[in-house]
Amino acid sequence: MRKLFLILMTLMACSWSLSAQTRTYHGTVVDGSNNEPLIGATIMPVGGGQGVATDADGKFTLKVPANVKQAKVSYVGYATQTVAIRDNMVVKLASSDSNLDELVVLGYGSAKKLGSVVGSVAVVGEKQLENIPTATFVDALQGQVPGLNIFSNSGDPSSTDNAIRIRGVNSLNAGNTPLFILDGAPVSSSVFTTLNPNDIKSVTVLKDAASVAIYGSRAANGVIVITSKRGAFGEKANVTLRANVGWSQMVEDNVTMMNSQQYIEFRDKIGSPVSQEVRDIVDKYGISTDWRKEMFNDNALTYSVDAAVSGGGENLSYYLSLNHYDADGIITMSGMRRETLRTSLNSRVNDWLRVGLQANLGYTKYGTNSQVTNSGIYVANPMVFARMAFPYDSPYYYTIDDDGQIHYGDRAMTMHYFGYNSPEWIYETNKSNRTNITANLNLYEQITPVKGLTIRAQQAVNAYDYRLDNKWLPYETTLTPMGDILGDDPNIGALNSGQSTQSFQRYYAWTFTNTAEYNILINDLHDVTVLLGEESMINKDDMFTVTSKGFTDRRLMLLQQGPNVDNSMLNQNVQREIFNSIFLKGSYNFDNRYFFEATYRRDGSSRFAPGHRWSNFFSVGGMWNVKQEKFLQSVEWLNELQARVSYGSTGNSSIPNYAYFGTVGTYNPGYGTGSNTTSTGLGNPSNPDLTWETVYAFDAALRFKTLGIITAEIDFYKKTTKDMLMQIPWSYTTGFDASYGNIGSMTNTGVDVNVQADIIKTQDWYWGVRCNFNYNKNKITELFSGRDSYTIPNTGLRYEVGHSAGEFYSVRYVGVDPRDGKQMWLDKNDNITKIYNEEENSVMTGKSQFAPWTGGFGTSLSWKGISLSVDFNWAAKKYMTNNDAFFLQNASQGYQQNQDVCMLNVWTKPGDVTMYPNANETPQFDSRYIEDASFLRLKNLTLSYSFPKNIVNVMRLSNLVLHFTGRNLWTVTDFTGYDPEPQTNMYQFAYPNTRQYEFGVEVSF
Repeated sequence: MRKLFLILMTLMACSWSLSAQTRTYHGTVVDGSNNEPLIGATIMPVGGGQGVATDADGKFTLKVPANVKQAKVSYVGYATQTVAIRDNMVVKLASSDSNLDELVVLGYGSAKKLGSVVGSVAVVGEKQLENIPTATFVDALQGQVPGLNIFSNSGDPSSTDNAIRIRGVNSLNAGNTPLFILDGAPVSSSVFTTLNPNDIKSVTVLKDAASVAIYGSRAANGVIVITSKRGAFGEKANVTLRANVGWSQMVEDNVTMMNSQQYIEFRDKIGSPVSQEVRDIVDKYGISTDWRKEMFNDNALTYSVDAAVSGGGENLSYYLSLNHYDADGIITMSGMRRETLRTSLNSRVNDWLRVGLQANLGYTKYGTNSQVTNSGIYVANPMVFARMAFPYDSPYYYTIDDDGQIHYGDRAMTMHYFGYNSPEWIYETNKSNRTNITANLNLYEQITPVKGLTIRAQQAVNAYDYRLDNKWLPYETTLTPMGDILGDDPNIGALNSGQSTQSFQRYYAWTFTNTAEYNILINDLHDVTVLLGEESMINKDDMFTVTSKGFTDRRLMLLQQGPNVDNSMLNQNVQREIFNSIFLKGSYNFDNRYFFEATYRRDGSSRFAPGHRWSNFFSVGGMWNVKQEKFLQSVEWLNELQARVSYGSTGNSSIPNYAYFGTVGTYNPGYGTGSNTTSTGLGNPSNPDLTWETVYAFDAALRFKTLGIITAEIDFYKKTTKDMLMQIPWSYTTGFDASYGNIGSMTNTGVDVNVQADIIKTQDWYWGVRCNFNYNKNKITELFSGRDSYTIPNTGLRYEVGHSAGEFYSVRYVGVDPRDGKQMWLDKNDNITKIYNEEENSVMTGKSQFAPWTGGFGTSLSWKGISLSVDFNWAAKKYMTNNDAFFLQNASQGYQQNQDVCMLNVWTKPGDVTMYPNANETPQFDSRYIEDASFLRLKNLTLSYSFPKNIVNVMRLSNLVLHFTGRNLWTVTDFTGYDPEPQTNMYQFAYPNTRQYEFGVEVSF
C-alpha cells in the first residue's frame, strides 16, 4: 500500500509540474481598419509550442510553454506582427499594400525581403501555379514576367520542348535556356513534367547580373529558382485533397481545306481532272471527309488527383504529397501518365544544428507519335494526313452492292484513292512506350556556431532513368475490302517482318555546395552580410540503343529472337562532366536606404581545353530606397520609390562535352564492305583554345507605387556577348564540316515594364489589373574570320553584322504576272524578274523568328467567395517560314494532295489577278512563306468559388473550393499553320498546342 501511495503522489507531482510548464491564452485577431474578425489567421509562438488558427469569429486558444513570451500573428494580405502574449488579447492587423516584405529565395544564402534585393527579380506565387491543366509548371509562367519569353513548341502532353528565353538570345550556337534551380540545386528539363505544380511554393526569375552572377558560368541566360512547399514548425497538421477532370482539343485552325466538290473543281482548273469514278461517288454518296475532324480528338481526357499533408511540431516540420496525372493526346500515339511523390523534412536538432531533406520522385509513362518529327515530312503524321488526304476518300471501308447501295465497314487502314496508309495503321503496327523515372534529392546540414554565422553543407542529386521500347510488329500482306494491298510486300499473304528497338539512358548530376554566411547589424543602421562558398558538380550520362530486325512472330519480340543485328544498329554513348567553383558575395544595407552588393565567382569546367578551363565572373550593384529619405516621407501620394543599377559578367558553357577534343570514332567505310564492317577515324577536330562565352550585362531600373493603387517597375538593360561559342564552318576538303570555336559578339538591348493596379480593395470586393511587356533588340556585332555575314544552309537564315540573329534571308516574292501566270520576284536592285536565283537575289528581310515585342496582361475580380482570374499573353513581329503552305498552296503538286481553299483562285487564264501561279510553275522557298506568327492568346481563365466559413466549419473542414479553368481558349493570329506559338525558323506540320477545359474541387482539413 505504501508503494502504491508513493507512486500516485509521484504521478500527481509530475502532472502538477507539467501543468505549471504549459499556459493557456485566449485572444482575437481583427482587421485594424474596421475591427472585423479575420478567419484563419495564424498565431505562431516564438521559441516553442504549437501554432493555431483563428475560428469563424477570429478567436483562438493558444497553449505555450511558460518560457514563451511572444507570438507571430500573420494573415494573407496583412503585415505580420510579433506581439507579447497575454490572456484575452486583441491583435489588430494592418493591411499590407506592399509586397516589398515578401521573402524571395535567390539561391545561395538566406532568403531576402523583396524590397532589399539589389538585382532585377520577379516572383510568381503558388496561386498562379495551382490547378493548372498541363503537366508542366512552365506553361503557367507564360505572360507573367516581363523579359521572360516562353513558347511551347508542341502540344504533346509529355513534351518538354519549350523555347525559354530571358531578355533575348545571347548565343548563336551555344544554349540559350536559363539555369533552373530546385531548392538550391540545379535540375534538368526532365523536372518539367515530373514535378507536380501544386508542390511549388514560388518561382523566382533572376534577370540581371546582380542577381545571377553568383551562379557564374551557368547563368548567362538567366536563372529560374523553384522553391517547393514545406511545412512550418509549430503548425497544425493540414491535409489538402484535389481532384480535377477535363478535356483537350486543338486550338483554332486558320486553314480551311477543300471539300470534295471544291477539290474536283480545283483539279479541273489545273488541267488534271479526277476520274469519273470519283465524280460518281461524290455525287451519289456525298463522300466528303473532313480529315481534320478524323485525325484530331476533340475530347482528349485529362484528369489528376493529389493529396498533401503539411505541418510541424516544435522541432520538426514536414510536407508530403502524392500526385497522379493522366492526359490523352489529341492525336494517336500520344499521351502521358505520371505519378509523383514529394517530401520535405526539416529538423531543429538543437539551438545550433538543423538538418533537412527535400525529395521528389517521379514516374512517367508516355507515348510520342514516331511520325511527328522535324527531320522529315511523313504522310502518316496525323497533322500531315489531315491536310493532304483526298476528301473523297472515306475513313471507313465500303462496298457498293448490285442495287447501288453503299455499305460501310471497318476503319480504313489505307486510302483507296490517296494511296497511303492511314495513321491508324501505324498505331496498329507500331507499339511504342517510353518511361522515365526521376529523382531529385537534396540533403542539407546547417549549423550556427555563433550569433550571425551560418555554415551550411548541401548534397543534391538530379537523376533519371529513361527507357524506350519501340516495336514494329510483323504482319501479313492483306487485300482490303476495296481491293487495295495493305503491306510492304505486294504479294497477298506475304510476311512483313518486324523490328524492335530498345534504348536505355541513365543520367545523374551530383552537386555539393558548402557555404558560410555571416550577418551583423551595427547600431541598428549598418547591416552587413558576407557569403563565402564552394561548389562541385559531377555529371555522368550513359546510354545505349540496340535494334533487332527480322521478327516473324508478334509473341516473340525479344532482341535475341530477331535474326538480324549488325553494327549499324548499335549505339552507345558515355559522357562525363565536372564543374568546380568558388564564390564570394558581400551585401551592405545602410538604414534601409542604401543597398550595395558585390559578387565574385571563379568557375572551372571540363568542357574546355586545358589552360582555358577557369574563368572569373563578377557583379556590382546598388539600390536606393528613395522613399525612406526624410524629404519624401511626408509625400502621401507616393508610397514607394526605389532606384537601382547593376553591372556584371556571367558565362555560358552550353555546348557538347568534348567539343575541344580531337575525338576518334568508328564509321562504315562503304564501297561494298558491308554493314558489319567498321573503321576508325577522326570524328571531330580539336581546338586547344576553346574557352568560355561571356555575357556582360548592365541594368538600370526604377520602381514606384503611387496612391496606394498603382505599382510600376521599369528596367533598362544592355547585354553584350563576347567570345561567342559557335560551330565555325570548315572547307569540306579538310574532311570536316564545322567545329566549335570562340568568335564574334552580339548585343541585346531592351526594356522590361511591369504595371499593376489594385483598383478596388474592400472587405468583400477586389478588382485588380496587370500588364507587362518586354522590348528586346538583338544585334550581331562581329562574326568569325573578319566576315560580315554567314548564310546557314537550308534554313532561310543568315547571320549578318548589324542584324538580328534570327533574321530571315530570302528572295522577295511579288506575285504572279496576270498575263502568263508566272511567278515574279525582286532582284537585289529591286527590279522585277521571273528567274529565281537564290544565291544572287536573296536579301535580309528585316523579319526575325525571335519576337522583339512580348508580354502579358490580365485582371482579377473577386466578391466574397467568388473569384475570376483572366490572363493573356502575346508576341508581336514574330515570323516563321510556313513549310505547310508550300504543300497546301502548290498547284504543281495539287494532283497529289488536297489543297487550301485559297487555291481555287489559282491562275488559269490571262487576266487573272492572283498570288497563286499556274500549275506548270514550281513554287520556290521565297518570302511568300515567311508568315507573320504574331499572336494574342487567352492563356488562362479561372473561375472559382470558396464556400463560406460557416458552411465549411459545419463540415469540419478548413476550406472547400470548386473551380473551372480554361487554357488557350482564344487565339488571334494571321499565321496559317496549326499554331503560331512555336519559336522556330521552319514550321513543319507540328503538334499544335491544345485548348483545355478543366473542372476541379479542393478540400482542406
